[in-house]
Amino acid sequence: MNDTAVNDTAGLRAEVLALLLEPLGVDAVAGPASLERLAKGVEAVAGACGCAGLPPSGTTLHWVSVAVAACVEEQELVRLATARGRTLTLGEARALRGLMRLEGFRPHLQALEGVPVKALRADLAAVALAERVLPGVLEQCRRADQGWPKEIWRSIFEIDVDRAVTDLRRHRRGSRQAAAARELVLKHSVSAARDLRNPELVTRLAKVQDFVAAKESYEAVLSVQPAWWRWLGPDARFRFRSDRRDALVWAIGARDTGAVSGSTLEMLADSNMRAVIEQGLVTVPVSTTSSPAAPAMSSAARLVTGLPAVASRTDISELRALESWYAKDIELFDRVAAAMDVRRTKPVLRAALESLVGELAYSLGAVDASRSAYRDIQSTLWTEVEARLQRTSYSAHAMESEYLVGVISRIRALERELRDAVRDMPAVRGRLLVAIAGRTKSGKTTLRKALTRDTDRTGIGRGAHRTTRETSAFEFGSLTYFDTPGVAAKDDDLDAQRARDACYNADAVIWNYADTLRDEESAELQRLLLSGKPLLAVVNVKERVDTLGRLQLFAQRPERAFTSASGHAVRIEQVSKAVGAAPPIVLAVHSGAAHEALSTGDSELGDKAFRASRLPELEQSLAQLLAERAIPLRAVRLAEGVRAPLSAFHDRMIEELPQIDLALGELERSAPSQQAALLEAIRIAGRNTRDCLEARRHHAKEELSGVVPSLGGVDHAQRWSDFITGLELEGFTSILEREIEQEIRRRERVLRAREGAAERQDDERLHVRQRPDPKVWRRIAVAAEGAGTALLSSFAARGIPKRLAADAARVNPAMVAGYLLDVAAGAAKAVSREVDRAQQAKHEWTGETAAAAEAELNALFDRIEARLARIVEATTARVGAQFQEQSADIGRTRERFEQLRRLQSAVRSALDSIDLVLVRRLLDLAGGDPAAIHSARRTPGVELRVWTDAPRIVEVRACLQARLVDVLTERIEICSDSGSPVAVAGTRGASEGKADG
Repeated sequence: MNDTAVNDTAGLRAEVLALLLEPLGVDAVAGPASLERLAKGVEAVAGACGCAGLPPSGTTLHWVSVAVAACVEEQELVRLATARGRTLTLGEARALRGLMRLEGFRPHLQALEGVPVKALRADLAAVALAERVLPGVLEQCRRADQGWPKEIWRSIFEIDVDRAVTDLRRHRRGSRQAAAARELVLKHSVSAARDLRNPELVTRLAKVQDFVAAKESYEAVLSVQPAWWRWLGPDARFRFRSDRRDALVWAIGARDTGAVSGSTLEMLADSNMRAVIEQGLVTVPVSTTSSPAAPAMSSAARLVTGLPAVASRTDISELRALESWYAKDIELFDRVAAAMDVRRTKPVLRAALESLVGELAYSLGAVDASRSAYRDIQSTLWTEVEARLQRTSYSAHAMESEYLVGVISRIRALERELRDAVRDMPAVRGRLLVAIAGRTKSGKTTLRKALTRDTDRTGIGRGAHRTTRETSAFEFGSLTYFDTPGVAAKDDDLDAQRARDACYNADAVIWNYADTLRDEESAELQRLLLSGKPLLAVVNVKERVDTLGRLQLFAQRPERAFTSASGHAVRIEQVSKAVGAAPPIVLAVHSGAAHEALSTGDSELGDKAFRASRLPELEQSLAQLLAERAIPLRAVRLAEGVRAPLSAFHDRMIEELPQIDLALGELERSAPSQQAALLEAIRIAGRNTRDCLEARRHHAKEELSGVVPSLGGVDHAQRWSDFITGLELEGFTSILEREIEQEIRRRERVLRAREGAAERQDDERLHVRQRPDPKVWRRIAVAAEGAGTALLSSFAARGIPKRLAADAARVNPAMVAGYLLDVAAGAAKAVSREVDRAQQAKHEWTGETAAAAEAELNALFDRIEARLARIVEATTARVGAQFQEQSADIGRTRERFEQLRRLQSAVRSALDSIDLVLVRRLLDLAGGDPAAIHSARRTPGVELRVWTDAPRIVEVRACLQARLVDVLTERIEICSDSGSPVAVAGTRGASEGKADG
């Protein structure tokens, strides 16, 4: 429809009443007046059947008011988007309105600014990976940045940090790189590092190492991952916006849970659409609280589901007028809704209501009740889907296992497709559409004006200039006519394409033939014939009747004007047979005479000329064509619209479910062996590291004998610290952690938590008493010996001569010498005893110090060994917990998979029910008994197979083959209840079957 055919408020009222009475098969083609009479009749029938005391149910006011308000909001969003230069369809506006009502949407709207579409399409596994890796990497950078001036970072990468740290630890002066590192640190932190022995210096340089590692890790992440990761921190190199990560996780969560589609979320990547959303949140009274869903089978549910499609062709003012009219007549509506809801349980009321449908019968045939049947099928399936597909929460591990996340994503995708497949009902209802097509300047507009009783001469062409360039729609009675541009124009093919589109959307086509049938015109006619579209060929007679005398002559002798019509009919039959299509009904009509008859002042002449134009015969043939073929085609189109998404989903399930089953089975089988292999690798890494530690212990004990003599002095602490530092025991923890991490990465796993690093001790203290100095005791012995020598000299010089002089004759010189030697020996023994005591003290100190040093060394190695054991134990526990989480995640995934697999049978059943309703409906229209067909199913290679009783096969075949097979399908197989095909109802080309749908 275009601007010339806008529904008025009365038309909307009729549509709403039709939706309410849909279980009776009432269609809007009956017109608003008759439908309102039916509504009052329903109230009377309900009273006669014992429902008079039924109070207003109140079920429709709230739901329909909300539905109308939703339509108003969607129209407002379209208007806002148009004002910003963005074309927004009503479907997109509806999706956008649903997005605006999502919980948590508003806080994330600003955070998602600048997010590329690719990020919003990203899989949840990538988001989880970004959420896990980037914060940790950037956190190290953040910590490093806190302790250093900004100027230092420009010089960091000029230093070989590992070598510089080693030089600073082992050499006072070191290499040029060590000097550069020392100079760098001293320059920026003089007070904290005045000499190379300051232990904080190594800590700071280790901090530099952390920064370098974090920087390299960050660059590695960005180099191997998609470029869209940079949106997490676009303003600064090491800035991380957690609000953006949270917004992206929210958006993808909304997509994966089926709350909105991925294409709806992609609107958030458009700055214009974000502006429309923000303006809409202010100007449109959008409520973020979602209302509870209406019962699936109630009258309110039918109104709420069908109203958006009905109201999509109206503007805001008309919708508000409808809301006002509805509110005024709410009591009547509520009584009707209550009666329609209880009709299922009261056969008498159901029969009485169905009898009222006869009052709405129109000339084109009976109303089509298939829509209500399809809605019931769809509602039943939707209820089952919602009951089974519950949201499942997974552990953090599931988001880290790329393979498992892939399986989960495939299941979620199928669930989203299933919900999308059963959410919306196609809008196939309302007036029947008839397109008038043909060659340029064939008289299509004149024919349309005659059919719609339009006496205006505007748009009727003169000469060789075509006047209709756009498709226009015009309503008359229960029909809407499309006035299309002409085909076979010489300058371009745009008009022909517009005409094709109109014919494709129409229920039937009138092909207006004039004078000749050129090649281009023949091609378009053949395309329509092959499509299976109901078609009437009208040979437009062009004898001039532009004066009163000529019109009178035509009215008196019309056969003169139709003399050549038979030849044109033969030409149309030849064109049809050339492509193997059945020739259409060919009628000769003088549309110009019919139009002139409508505007003439002589009513008698007008009536006579109108009948002579044969337009009434055209209208009668058109009504018969619509009743026999167009209405069945509408049933086919509706069935295809409901069935197509379900069928596509069913085919996807057949393809996907076996693959998902295999993937889940592989996960279930491989998890135990993966866990055992990883735990064994961790144990081997721990054992190898402990073996290396024991070798280092043995080596340290061998070196201890050379270290102990240097202890006990003023620099005792520094010497022991240097010895311990030289053992490089802290590296064993890092080595083990690296080996474990490599084993885990090699198996494509990640441990989320790590054991807190033990606090580093700058020096391991060894408490020993001060060592005895042997030089002191040597000086004592020398002094004692000197004292004895001096004593002997004194005796020799003074004491002995005097005593010996008194009795010189009696003293033997040998005795004197012996006496002196005894004195000297006594002095020497005294000195020797002191020396022995000094040596004994030295040996005791050495033994005591060696024992203390060895004990301290053993304790140190024992602490490192215990730390290694704790790392292995903690890692083993985390791995076990992670595999336990994985097992639970796989179990939950398996449960969701089984739920989805069970729904496959429900979808198959819904498809079979749709096919059964369709074929029974068509058989009924063909004059057969719908109950004759027991079941129906489409199968590969056969479009539709139906089952009936063996005695009724001939009856069913005759009805379907006679009139309906070419509007339904490529081929119908009619089978007995045994299942074997016993007859083929008919066949058509593949392109025809598609066009009918």
